[in-house]
Amino acid sequence: MGGATGCHGRGRSGRTVGEGRHGDAADRRLFDVRGLVRAGYHDAVRDTLPLVVRYGAVSARSAAGTLSAAGAAVTRDLSVVDGAAVSARKDSASKLWSTLTAGRGFDRIWLDGKREVSLDQSVPRIGAPSAWQAGYTGEGVTVAVLDTGIDTAHPDLVGKVAESRNFSEEPDGSDRIGHGTHVASTIAGSGAASGGRYEGVAPDATLISGKVCESNFCTESAMLAGLEWAAAEKGANVVNFSIGGFDSPEIDPIEEAVNTLTAEHGTLFVVAAGNSGSSDGSVESPGSAEAALTVGAVDRSDELADFSSRGPRIGDEGMKPDITAPGVDIVAARAAGTATGAPVGEHYTAASGTSMATPHVTGAAALLAQQHPDWEAGRLKATLMAAAEPNPSLTGYQQGAGRVDVARAIAQSVTTDPVSVSFGRALWPHGDDEPVARTVTYHNGGTAGVTLDLAVTATGPDGEPAATGIFTPSATTLIVPAGGQAQVTVTSDTRIPGPDGLYSGQLVATGGATVVRTPLGVHKEVESYDLTVTLLDHDGAASGASWATLLGIDEVRWIDLFDEDGVATARVPKGRYNLSALLITERGEGVPPAVSLQAQPVFEVSADASVTFDARKGKPVSTTVPERTAVPALIDVTFQQALEDFAYSVGLWTDSFDELTTLHIGPRGERFSSYVASQWMKEDADGEAESSPYFYGVAERFEGRLPSGYAKHVRRGELATVRQEFGALPDGMIGHRLLFPELDPDSGGSAIALPTAAPGRRTEYLYVPGVRWSPELHISKPGEEGFPDMRALLFQAPVSYRAGQGYKDVWHTGPFGPVLPASQWPSQWTTRTGDTIIVDLPLYGDRAGHGGFSLTDSSRTALYRDGQLVGETEYSAFGVFEGLPPERGDYCLEVADTRSLGDLTTEVRGVWTFQSAHVPGEDVFARLPLSVVRFTPRLDADNAATAGRSFQIPVTVQGQSGAPGGKVRSLTVDVSYDDGKTWHKAQVRRDGGGWVASVRHPGAAGFVSLRAKATDTGGNTVTQTVIHAYRLR
Repeated sequence: MGGATGCHGRGRSGRTVGEGRHGDAADRRLFDVRGLVRAGYHDAVRDTLPLVVRYGAVSARSAAGTLSAAGAAVTRDLSVVDGAAVSARKDSASKLWSTLTAGRGFDRIWLDGKREVSLDQSVPRIGAPSAWQAGYTGEGVTVAVLDTGIDTAHPDLVGKVAESRNFSEEPDGSDRIGHGTHVASTIAGSGAASGGRYEGVAPDATLISGKVCESNFCTESAMLAGLEWAAAEKGANVVNFSIGGFDSPEIDPIEEAVNTLTAEHGTLFVVAAGNSGSSDGSVESPGSAEAALTVGAVDRSDELADFSSRGPRIGDEGMKPDITAPGVDIVAARAAGTATGAPVGEHYTAASGTSMATPHVTGAAALLAQQHPDWEAGRLKATLMAAAEPNPSLTGYQQGAGRVDVARAIAQSVTTDPVSVSFGRALWPHGDDEPVARTVTYHNGGTAGVTLDLAVTATGPDGEPAATGIFTPSATTLIVPAGGQAQVTVTSDTRIPGPDGLYSGQLVATGGATVVRTPLGVHKEVESYDLTVTLLDHDGAASGASWATLLGIDEVRWIDLFDEDGVATARVPKGRYNLSALLITERGEGVPPAVSLQAQPVFEVSADASVTFDARKGKPVSTTVPERTAVPALIDVTFQQALEDFAYSVGLWTDSFDELTTLHIGPRGERFSSYVASQWMKEDADGEAESSPYFYGVAERFEGRLPSGYAKHVRRGELATVRQEFGALPDGMIGHRLLFPELDPDSGGSAIALPTAAPGRRTEYLYVPGVRWSPELHISKPGEEGFPDMRALLFQAPVSYRAGQGYKDVWHTGPFGPVLPASQWPSQWTTRTGDTIIVDLPLYGDRAGHGGFSLTDSSRTALYRDGQLVGETEYSAFGVFEGLPPERGDYCLEVADTRSLGDLTTEVRGVWTFQSAHVPGEDVFARLPLSVVRFTPRLDADNAATAGRSFQIPVTVQGQSGAPGGKVRSLTVDVSYDDGKTWHKAQVRRDGGGWVASVRHPGAAGFVSLRAKATDTGGNTVTQTVIHAYRLR
C-alpha cells in the first residue's frame, strides 16, 4: 500500500492502533497508512522512512554497521532509549525489516512519529502573588521549554532565555508558530509589554529553549534529543512539555525517556494531558508517563475545559491527569509574525488548551524549587498535588488532585507516596470480587508532628456520591511525626451495591491548617466478556501485521485488537458492535502487500467469544477504465458506521488491485455503508503524473454491506467528460488537482493530489451514477523533501454531472477576488446563530467563480455594532463574534488583507453594513444579507489587458444563497492605475442581469485596481476593493 499523496475527504477519520501496555517489537504506526500520509512520510513525498530503534545485545558501532548494510543510516544517537534515530530507505524496507526482527541484537522498533503542540487572571488564580510576597519568584531555577522555540526578542522575554538549542529540521531556533513563546511567557514572562499585567508565574526563573517542533508537529527523535539535553546535559530543574500524541497501552519511547530521565536526574517533567477530551481514557502520551506531572485544563471557574483529556490511562487504568490549571483564553506573549490564538494588542494573544495550562504548573514548580533547592521531581510533584484545590463536581479522572495552588504548596509539609492510587480494573461480574488494598505513606517534612483525620470522598459513574465502602482507609486518625512517616491502608471493595463504571475520589487528610489530598480510582467493569480474534494472512499463517477493530453501535466505542503473534484478546462491554479486520501479507521488496478488508456490520457481544478472520476467504476487488494506458494512483476501500450524531470510518488506501480482497460477514448493517473508489492517471517514463493528459475518477457506494469482492468495468457511457484548463500560477508555485467523490447521502471519499501543469489542460472522466464530484486546486510552494506547502486553494461545491455529457471549466484565471459559492452546510460563509455572528468569507476566488482562500501577509477582520467595536481578529475574513446583544442593531463588518503570492490581488478590502438580531432556536443559522462584487473581464493568458485602449469589465453582485436582502438599488465602480492612490469613476451600464463598467486604460504597462460599492433595496451595502486586479500590457 502507499504511493499516493492522499487527502482526507469529508467525514473521514484516520485509524490508529494499539493494544497492551507492554513492549511489542514493532510500532503499530508503521502499518497505519493514513497516519503515514498525515505525517508526510508516504511514498509521494519521501523515499526514506524515519525510525527510532533500541539496541539490545549489540553495541552502537556494530548496530550502525548492520543498519548501513540493510539500507539505513543512523541520523542521531539517542542514549535515553539506548538507541538511535534512523533513516531507512524504502526500497530496502524488506531487508531492513528482516535485519531488525531476526534476532540481530535490536530490541525495539518505533516510527519516528510526529506529535502536536497540543495571565493576568490565571496567575493570581493559582496563588502566585502569595509566593512572590514570600520571596519566591523562581530565581536560581532553570526551566527548559521544549516546544516550537521562543521569540527571545519579545519584550516580555528579553534576557530571560539563557540558551537555545535547535533539535528540529528547520535551519534556526526561532519560533515561527508562536506556541513556545506563549508557553515560555506564561512561565517566566516579565510582562514588560503590558506594564506587568501579563507577568508569568515565575518571572525570575531562567529559561532554556529546546526547539523540537518544525510546525504544529514535532518528530519524536527531536523530542528525545531535547529531553536528554534538558535533563542530562543542562540539569534543568523543571521541563515544560506542552506536546502530546496518541497513547497506546505500551510504553512508547517518549514515555520511556520521561520515566528514565526523571529517575536518573531528578528532573520534573510537567506535561500537557492533551486536547482530546469529552471521553474517558483520552490522556495523551507522554502525559501518560508515570513520572510526568500531567496537567489538565480548567476555566476561570475551575470547571473542566471541554477539550481537556481525561483518564484513566490506557492499559493499566492509572490515575491521570495529576493536576489541573487555568487553560482557557490565556493571554500571553505572541511571537512576532505568528498567528497562534486570538491577538490581544500588538504583543499578546489569547489561546486555549492543556498546552496553556501546563506552564502554569511548571511555573508553580519553579517557585517551589527555589524554596527547596534540594528537592527533586518526586517531592515537587507530591507537594503540588497534595496542596491542590479540587472542584467537587469533577472526578479524579478529570482533575486528578485538583487545580494547582502554589500559595498552599509553599506551606505544604505533608505529602503522600504514591501521589495517587489506582486500584485497577475489577472484572465483571462483581459478586466474587476480592477487595484490593493499597498502602499510602504520609511523609512529614515539617518540624512538628501532625495528627491527621482521614476521610474519603468518592463519586460513582452516575455522578452521584458512591456508596460507603468503595474506598475505605484502615484508620480514621494518623499521627505523622516531625521528619517522619506513617502509613495507612486503603481498600477498594467493588462488591458494594452501585452502578458499574469508573469510581474516583480522594483520600483527604486534615489536621489544623494541613490538608493533604490523594486521588483514588477504580474501574468497576461494566458487564463485559473476553473476545479473542485470530488473524490469518493470505498464506493461512497468523499475522502480526494485521489488526481487528470493534466499533460500538449502541454507544461510541473504538477497540483495536492486535498482537504480534496474530491472536489478540480484549475485554469488551456487552452490546452491539461492528467488527472488522484489515489483513496484510508482505510480499517482498518492490511488490505490493496482499490486503483483505473484512467486515461484520452486526456483532453481538453477550458472552465470551472467539472469531477468526481469514484473508484466504476474501474475494477479489478490481476496476478497469476505458483507457488502457491508465494506472491507478489511488484505490480507496472504506466502510462507514453511523450513529445518532457520530460516525466511524475504516478503510484502506493502496495503488494496486493485485491481491486486494474484501469480505462481508453476516447480515446487512443498519446505518452501515461502504464504497469502492479509484482514481487513475497516465504516468510518464519517470513515473510522474504532472503531464498526464487525463484523469479517471470512479466511486460506487453500497448500502448496508461491504461487497464481498467487486468487479467494475467502467463504460464510457457512464462517464461525464470535463475538459479543464488551468491558468498560470505565480512564479515558484506548483499546482495539485484533487477531486473528492461525494457519495449520497452525504458521505465523502478521498482524493489523489495529482500534480498539475499550469498553464495546462487535462480531461477528466468522472463516473456519474450516485456520485457528485467536489474539485479543488491547491497552489503550493515546494517544501522540504518535496512536500507541498500550500499557499492558496480554489474549490467548487459538489457538482452533479450527467453521463455521456461534455463540460468545460477554467481554473485560476483572474481577476481574483471575493466569491460566494453555493454553501454546503448551514453555517457556511456569514451567518448568525443565537447571539453569535460567524464570518468565513472566501476572498480569493477566480474569474470562473470558484471559491478561494489564500495565505496572507497581514489580515484584519473586525465587527462593529452601532459604531462600537465588537471584536476583531488577525485572520483573513474570519471571526466568531460571541455575546452580541439580542436586540436588532446596525452592524458593520470590515476585512483587510495584504498578500505577496505573486503580483495580482495584493490587497483585498471590504466593508459591509447590515442589520441583525437574535436568531432563536438551537443550531439554527440565519444567513446574513452580505454580497460581494465580482469583476469578470476577458484577460489574456497572463491575466493582462491591452494598455491604451477602452475596456469593458462585466460586473455582478453576488449574494449569499438563502440570505434576506433586496435587489441591487445602486452600483458604482472606480478604477485606479497607481495602486489605489487615486481613483477614477467608471461608466456603469446595465447589461442583462448584471452590469458593464467601461474604462480607458493608460498607455503604459502596469496594473489595474478596482473598487465598487453596491446598495440593495434593504439598505445593505458592500464596498469592495481589489488592488492589482489585473495587468496592463
